[in-house]
Amino acid sequence: MSFRLFVYYCALSGGGAAFVGWMLGRMATGGHPVGEAGIKGLFLGLFVALALSLLDAVMSLSQSRREAQLGILSAVVVGAFGGLMAAMVGQVLYGALNHWAFLVLGWTLTGLLIGASIGVFAFLARLTRQGDVRPAWGKVRKGMIGGTVGGALGGGVFLLLKGLFDGVFHDKQGVSLWSPSATGFVALGACIGLAIGLAQVILKEAWLKVESGFRAGRQVILSKSEVSIGRAESCDIGLFGDPAVERLHARIVQQGGRYVLADAGTSGGTFLNGDRITEPTPLRQGDRIQIGKAVLSFGERRKQPA
Repeated sequence: MSFRLFVYYCALSGGGAAFVGWMLGRMATGGHPVGEAGIKGLFLGLFVALALSLLDAVMSLSQSRREAQLGILSAVVVGAFGGLMAAMVGQVLYGALNHWAFLVLGWTLTGLLIGASIGVFAFLARLTRQGDVRPAWGKVRKGMIGGTVGGALGGGVFLLLKGLFDGVFHDKQGVSLWSPSATGFVALGACIGLAIGLAQVILKEAWLKVESGFRAGRQVILSKSEVSIGRAESCDIGLFGDPAVERLHARIVQQGGRYVLADAGTSGGTFLNGDRITEPTPLRQGDRIQIGKAVLSFGERRKQPA
């Protein structure tokens, strides 16, 4: 999947999940304004986090089925809790101070926690194992940035649509004939998904693009300290259908501030810019890696000099 499609699907998934959350939240509400806001926020956070974590599992590097399931479950729990608490806080402040900014604040907090939920399991798992938490924390941080921006933007659009339709569609008694909350929820979820996807792509530090071979055109963000390449299903980057590619063929390892390519002792070898490597070799922007018939290009965001 290309980065462009990833961002597009994030927005589409966020909007669709928010609509499902709105429908279930509307069915479950009991009429109390604070409780209603909390329940709707819970379903919004739950389904948007579920949709984005599923999409992230497809886009991100591969992992065991158990890790994927735990990652999605943790995202759903954090997203649901975040939506519930943030919506209730926003509604309470709005009821006490009667200012629209507190509703936007509630949706902004919801977006922040949904964004954080995407990478929270990987961060906690590495922290528990005393591993390198920097890649996982980077993912959480990018999600929080995107979720905050998307929540604030989506909350503003939500209120704009609500004010527009409340002023246009009403009956003689002043009661709304058509609730814009469904449209507002879709806009809110789409903005959160779009911003989280954009943050992951814009703030990426290193990535690979499959120029030729299995699933040419695929782009992968390097979000782990060690990335395996081969034809085994357990490999982070799978190059299937090529007998010249061994089950574990090569690794890309993050060492300090650089990425290093290492062959896994294969008979066919791993080539960097046309030359076979015999020892771990640092990667640079634009390098081309050949493994069997597959060609991968390495991209890296240029770091500012200290």
